[in-house]
Amino acid sequence: MSETPTAARPLTDLADEELEALVAELGGRPFQARQISHWIWKHGAETFEAMRNVPQRLKHALSSSRTLRASTTIKEDLAEDGTEKLLLQLPDGNTVECVIIPDGGRTTLCISTQVGCPVGCIFCASGMLGVRRNLSAGEIAEQVLVAREKLGGGRKLTNLVVMGMGEPLLNLNGLLPALQRIHDPDGIGLGARRITVSTSGYPKQMARFAAADPSYNLAVSLHAADDALRKELVPTATNSVADIVSAAHAYFGQKGREVTYEVVLIDNKNDRRVDANAMIDALRGMPCTVNLIPWNPVDEITELHGLQRPRIHRIDAFAELLRQGGLNVTVRRQRGADRSAACGQLRLRESQA
Repeated sequence: MSETPTAARPLTDLADEELEALVAELGGRPFQARQISHWIWKHGAETFEAMRNVPQRLKHALSSSRTLRASTTIKEDLAEDGTEKLLLQLPDGNTVECVIIPDGGRTTLCISTQVGCPVGCIFCASGMLGVRRNLSAGEIAEQVLVAREKLGGGRKLTNLVVMGMGEPLLNLNGLLPALQRIHDPDGIGLGARRITVSTSGYPKQMARFAAADPSYNLAVSLHAADDALRKELVPTATNSVADIVSAAHAYFGQKGREVTYEVVLIDNKNDRRVDANAMIDALRGMPCTVNLIPWNPVDEITELHGLQRPRIHRIDAFAELLRQGGLNVTVRRQRGADRSAACGQLRLRESQA
């Protein structure tokens, strides 16, 4: 799998020391590199001209050789409930999605970490076209800038979930510096407790993620607690449920952050009593929350695999079985259902146009 092209990288892709070296090369001084960084991340400058306290000569030199950002918004889909999905195009022509999800006083942004996805969950549109490449740190963090501008001054982003296209823990080299930029008070300044990273379950990468600072929230896409059924739902799965849960519990022990286990519920596939009992056995006694996510239908997947969204009474019954088994359970309500709600669906639609 290819990585992001490195020639003439945009400024969002440069670490602070790289930006300082570039500014020095162009005749600027270290404090001017810090000013430029603040304009990019704290103030969201979209042009060099917007950087009012940066010398014109330096701005001209930078604009002659670099761009500020990598991505351009090429499509926007606004649902009736206010959920807004953005399709971003990258310099190599690839596209990724991010989603703004308003909910009362909260506004959550869901961002992507790869072009496509290598995991291949049978219910997810993100992996239907395979995986092209990892996103760079700048391409990941830029999604927050784009969303912040889209909201304007009327509403602020309160939460970030790394649950969009791609498997975040298979791109830790891009993800960790991006999260640092997003979290840094001199960057975007979003608190670590408001940031959640979702993974399909890679124990070695989970250990590396646990070793990084600061402490972010971890969500594990479990979907089924039976190894055979999980392999059916996630064909690329190579780690046992027991190993995944053990790695997640180790994350809790190291970080003190309760782990969330996500289960995309599919009618008569993983929403049966036997599935609930397996989940209870796997997670009994663990400090965790099980987040049930009724499947967002994708026509192409329904045609291919015959999957269906469970009816409300089956969702409620499954949740109640888990609660009776001693697990803490939440149920995510459907958002953006009228506007290609499923992850990767907007990109899939555009690729077919």
